[in-house]
Amino acid sequence: MMKNLLALLSLLSCLALSAASPRPLRHPPRSPPLDSSDTWNNLFTMCKDARARDKDHETRLIPRIPSEKMKDGTMCCGNVKILEYYLNHILHQVTGSYSRVDLVRHELRRVARDLEPHCRSNLAGHEHFQSFTENLQLAGQMYKSNATAHNKAIGETDILFHYLYETCKPQA
Repeated sequence: MMKNLLALLSLLSCLALSAASPRPLRHPPRSPPLDSSDTWNNLFTMCKDARARDKDHETRLIPRIPSEKMKDGTMCCGNVKILEYYLNHILHQVTGSYSRVDLVRHELRRVARDLEPHCRSNLAGHEHFQSFTENLQLAGQMYKSNATAHNKAIGETDILFHYLYETCKPQA
């Protein structure tokens, strides 16, 4: 009986020490807006407004991510880079022309702020980011209008948010 009690105490103290020791951050922390139904609803409303103005339903700006890459966590930082591009080059100049854009922009800034420290020196996903910026530039040339290309990008913000949701999961 005494040996079992000592073994149990020993195991508990090892577990407590293990939980208290710092571990390297491999996966990003979970950003609260990614799990907020209000954010998702606001995002869908904004995207719906943008898609209503979009005449080209064949072109896609955000590159598809294969399902195996969605699960392995390597694409999170590429999606964060695209999010930062959205915030700095697309959504920063948009005002009230899309429903709930101010609410969405605020929540997207929160996601970027939460995830950026994890991705500061992480080059994973750079090709994904590069593909997006090339697609956006080509769309601007094809439409002969950067504003039309930006509208298409705004209409795809829900795809980006879904990718952030799926690829930026904390380690289980």
